[in-house]
Amino acid sequence: MAERRRPWEDDDEISEDKVNFLKELVLSRPSGMGLLAALTFGAIASIPLGLGVGALPILLYAAGQSIAALFVPSSPVFREWVLKGKRKEQREQAREHLVGELRARMDQSVHWDTYRQMCDRVTSLKALARNKDTGLTERDVERLDDATVDYLGIWLAWHLMYERFQSTDERSLRGKIRQIEQRLEGSELGPVERKQLEKAKGDLSGILERRGALAARATALEAELLAMADRFEEVYQRVVANPRGDVSRELSDAVERMQVEEALDMAVDTELDAIFRRRKARAAERA
Repeated sequence: MAERRRPWEDDDEISEDKVNFLKELVLSRPSGMGLLAALTFGAIASIPLGLGVGALPILLYAAGQSIAALFVPSSPVFREWVLKGKRKEQREQAREHLVGELRARMDQSVHWDTYRQMCDRVTSLKALARNKDTGLTERDVERLDDATVDYLGIWLAWHLMYERFQSTDERSLRGKIRQIEQRLEGSELGPVERKQLEKAKGDLSGILERRGALAARATALEAELLAMADRFEEVYQRVVANPRGDVSRELSDAVERMQVEEALDMAVDTELDAIFRRRKARAAERA
């Protein structure tokens, strides 16, 4: 199944061809620290030795940056470091927004305990990935960290569905439909009034039908939420039990099994699209 982009993911996919690595080098923290150090040493040296000597650290910094600009942006290690940082930034922004939306709706839930346990597992696997004697890589752990954000997104989508389901009263809808049907049985109705009542009946019947479909989707999504947590724990236990095995293959299979089926995936998109459109619009306004 092809992987779909979630509403909480940026529209622009993070990939090498969309990143200016030279710009990332110039704006990176090490470059900034190097410039600050050059300015500091230059200022200190210029007091007893004059501006000419004080300019040497800055000139050396500029020369070093020029040389680095020729080789570093094309380095696979540097590129992966930049991409990893961007993926983390996107993931944490989405996590912060989803947690905020969920906290605003429910502060107490068993799903919070499950989510915290998943995050603890990711932290444990990060430490394991630093061990050279394991088949687990940091990229593998990233994929599981992505799954913790997916868990939040699916949970929020399920809760929104449940709220919508609770907001419509089935008994009241059926009562209104019966009232309309009784009125339609009367012979004194004019053609215009009859047409309006038939339309109203169709609208209410549609709401009732959608309510039933919404309940089915919410139930399926809740089951998927529980299954996802169970698969996540299964993966963690297997990796910890055999860290030297073919971990990457096992994780690939597990992450694929954690993908929500397409019908539910679209339901998640529908429920969360408006929320994340508002977030992206506010971000664009601030920019």
